[in-house]
Amino acid sequence: LKFSQTIMSKLPPELKGQGLPEPDGEVTVEEITPEKLAEMQAQQMAKMKAAAELAKANAGKFDLSKNARYLHYSLSGLPEPYESLDTNRLTLAHFCIQSLYILKDQRLFHVLKGKEVRDRMIKWIYNLKVTQVLDGSDGGEPTTVEGFVGGTFLGNSFKDVFQSPSSAAPNASDTPTSVHLAMTYCALLTLLTLGDDLSHVDAHRIMLGVKSLQNLDREKDGILFGSFKSHGEGSESDMRFCYCALTIERVLWKLLRPLQPWDGMDSTYVDKGALMEFVRRSKCYDGGIALMPDQESHGGSYFTGLATLELMGSVDEVFKDRAEPIDWGVMRQIGGMQGRRGKVEDTCYSYWVGGGLNILDGGENLYLDKEPLHKYILKCQHPMYGGFGKAEGAPPDVLHTFYSLGYLSLSGFAGEGAEGGLGDIDVTLGCSKEAGDWIRDVDKTYEVQVKEKELRELQALKAAST
Repeated sequence: LKFSQTIMSKLPPELKGQGLPEPDGEVTVEEITPEKLAEMQAQQMAKMKAAAELAKANAGKFDLSKNARYLHYSLSGLPEPYESLDTNRLTLAHFCIQSLYILKDQRLFHVLKGKEVRDRMIKWIYNLKVTQVLDGSDGGEPTTVEGFVGGTFLGNSFKDVFQSPSSAAPNASDTPTSVHLAMTYCALLTLLTLGDDLSHVDAHRIMLGVKSLQNLDREKDGILFGSFKSHGEGSESDMRFCYCALTIERVLWKLLRPLQPWDGMDSTYVDKGALMEFVRRSKCYDGGIALMPDQESHGGSYFTGLATLELMGSVDEVFKDRAEPIDWGVMRQIGGMQGRRGKVEDTCYSYWVGGGLNILDGGENLYLDKEPLHKYILKCQHPMYGGFGKAEGAPPDVLHTFYSLGYLSLSGFAGEGAEGGLGDIDVTLGCSKEAGDWIRDVDKTYEVQVKEKELRELQALKAAST
């Protein structure tokens, strides 16, 4: 209790008294008599009963303010169950920041008021950037690559990327490390959502790092040929990292190929033919997609596989009939969404499967029954603290909060508590619409240039004919 009081005393004023548990007085171990213990238990039971009554009263109501407070609280410090995710802090920050964007949170995204906080977060992310020297032992040329890791566990010195050009250099560490595809994905998209322009990354070096992680030895890699490792030799390889690799390339295309439209089959860094072969071999008999060949269909690999194909412009090349993956996705709805056949509902699959169907129907959201799915998601919203759990009655966590909000956003939820609508996301890339617009801006610029050129040629033709 004393520890709890200490924590509460250090909370920002705006978080105090906002549904967070307040400790009941100064109590020492010596003072906890059987009578006092019974009293404390009764108080706790009363709180639980009050929470249950509150949940019943607020069932079906979206609580924007509590969800925002939960996410800000999670950004400032996470409870003990997250301890094992210390090397994945960047992913947790990604979930929180993208979620706050969906909530149109003004504390973080107000142009002026949130600038100091955004700048601090941007500096922290850039300090997770590392270099890795590849010695050429795999048969390639020795080279230096760049990317991100998931946390400050390496003990690198802090550098302020806004102070001088030299501070923009990647961190060097005495601890050997490998760049991590998922962390690089999270870093780039979170930086863009926070308003950064990626001016402190070396796009070419990052893509050299991505290239080094593709499994391209057919004899050695077997069924994993064409896929990507997460962060180095011996690490796991599956559809998740294929998606991360291709999204990273899509994000950096604007820096790599200024004023050139996105070419999903360009193989300068990623062997797209081998990648497409891996996705094709991961298709399942039932129309779904597995994490790798010879495994069962799964909601996570369904989305990442379809998004990978969408980025390459190859959905119809791999799925000759879109009805197959559409049927698989639709059959996952049992009120809420399940991730595999025979499994229970889980809020994160609302986005994984719903997002996959969104890709297949061009963003029309035609195939799922949105009303019962929205109801299920809202039942999983914590009535006291905000945030969303994986199932009704489960404690909230930042992953399920992001994917719950992500589906509510892509499906156009504007129910009670969110009458003004939620912030839009780029479904394929998994980030804020603003970040997606920045990434895709080169395509729009190219289209404008083509139209202007056609207009000039037409005008010149008319002038010549007269």
